Amino acid sequence: MNPKPAETPAARPERDELDSLRVKVRTLELERSQMKLLLDQGFNNFQVTADKLGRIIENLNDRLETKNQELERNLAEMEKVKTYLANIFESLAVGVLVTDVEGHITSVNRRGVQILGLGAEQLIGQPVHELLGIAPVHGTTSGQSRADLEDPVSFVRVDRETLKLKISVSPMPGGFILNVQDVTQLIRLEETAERRNRFTAMGEMAANIAHEIRNPLGSIELFASLVRKSLPPNTEPAQLINHISSAVASMNHIISNLLAYTKPRPVNRDRMHLGHLLRDSAEFLGFLAEKHNVTVHLELKARRTQILGDEEMLKQVVHNLFLNAVQAMPDGGTLTIATRNLKLTDARQIARFQPVHGPTPAAQEVIEVSVRDTGAGMPEEIQKQVFDPFFTTKARGTGLGLAIVHNIIEAHRATIDLESAPNVGTNMILTFPVTR
Repeated sequence: MNPKPAETPAARPERDELDSLRVKVRTLELERSQMKLLLDQGFNNFQVTADKLGRIIENLNDRLETKNQELERNLAEMEKVKTYLANIFESLAVGVLVTDVEGHITSVNRRGVQILGLGAEQLIGQPVHELLGIAPVHGTTSGQSRADLEDPVSFVRVDRETLKLKISVSPMPGGFILNVQDVTQLIRLEETAERRNRFTAMGEMAANIAHEIRNPLGSIELFASLVRKSLPPNTEPAQLINHISSAVASMNHIISNLLAYTKPRPVNRDRMHLGHLLRDSAEFLGFLAEKHNVTVHLELKARRTQILGDEEMLKQVVHNLFLNAVQAMPDGGTLTIATRNLKLTDARQIARFQPVHGPTPAAQEVIEVSVRDTGAGMPEEIQKQVFDPFFTTKARGTGLGLAIVHNIIEAHRATIDLESAPNVGTNMILTFPVTR
């Protein structure tokens, strides 16, 4: 066995340095192993956390997707409800105006537009109390569930048609809701029913009056004519007898008018031209107009004037209106007789010319006849009574002329309207459906 060579002093530092390097290498390897272990543990922890976060995110995404789908369904349902409510709002048979707390219109449905005769863009922003002529709606307290106006309100549309409106006001959060119902036709029907009831009662009375009075009147006229034959003409007794005969004739005329009013004869509807009737009547009554210093203007612009009517009865109507117009101008003036054709598309207006139970067409062509004077005109309280029987402002009138005119016009399924104002004059407007 060979002995180890002796370590030289010069080799000892090298050995120490080599040992030191070996220690450092082992230390580095140990640190690397520890670091690798830490990295592996960190990666594993990260992977676990990432997987957990992934599952959480996936779960959140699933929940978010579910919520989004639910929200979309709710939005679609809300849109359906909104459309449904809007369709109900637009389809209501009454006009509905929605206002803010100050009473300015914020929304209006289709029926409201039809009734008021103005576009929605013209109505939005208007103070509703000024538009309808009612008390300010903000005077309605929130404690009131509904405030109905007692009497129908008169509303004049831009086309000059006057409507009767039944209005109710209901407070709501942020404003008010007004229900507007057109009761014009209903009021007309009620007035017609009331008028017919009066006709029935007056018809019975008129028949009794005619029987009880005409027989004595006939005897008076007979005896007056016998006495007249025995008297010299142009004497005072003969003149008194003539006065008696005139009074008898006047009373007979009143009785005839009363019978004509309460028991009118049936209407014989034949094709006739209103233009011809108006022109002939104006010529026939021309002497009366000249006598009262009245100038007659004919403005017969209607091209289609053929109607179904009773010419004799309508001649009575025209003569009565002409005579009233001339008498309304004792100091002279102008009588204008005008015609024009109109095409009606509003169902409410068309219904006035149709049988009560008949179908309503989509459009109705009419001829409008205007008899306008420049007389003193009438105050509103007189206008309301002018077609009532026995109402008259004339000293010697019977009050049956315009009542008979009204009956004849109604019997022709036509309409008669009155426009008048003090110191302006009066305009009687007749409207007939045109036939071909």
